Amino acid sequence: MTATPADPCAPLLDGRSIGIAYHAIAAVRDRLLAASGLTFHQSVALKAVADGLDRAGAADRVGATLRIGAAQADALLGELAGAGLLEGERPSLTGRGRDVQDRFTDAVAGLTERLYAGIPVAEREIAARALAHVAARANAELATG
Repeated sequence: MTATPADPCAPLLDGRSIGIAYHAIAAVRDRLLAASGLTFHQSVALKAVADGLDRAGAADRVGATLRIGAAQADALLGELAGAGLLEGERPSLTGRGRDVQDRFTDAVAGLTERLYAGIPVAEREIAARALAHVAARANAELATG
């Protein structure tokens, strides 16, 4: 049974429910990452390069996504190069890097299908809009110091 807005037992989206969902999903994601040999931070950096960003663009995206400094973001890219997953000044994925990225992307796609199966698209759209608003407000709070 789907809860309706008039249903007094319908759960409300709040920090607790977001946190519980986040930690449950992160635990499953981390299990997928362990199989790939990557940390979450490394997976974000690898994805930025896979998306075709140059080193500065990849470092900027990684820093913004993970809320880390430029030096830390650049160090992550260096770790991936040292592990043989990236090459070149631009950089690009090596064959091994492409394989790791593709396997992780496929695993996440399968996980996504399982986790969201049966949830109507309209409800997912509403949840996405609500989370986007919450994220924007949290970013505004962070910007105020």
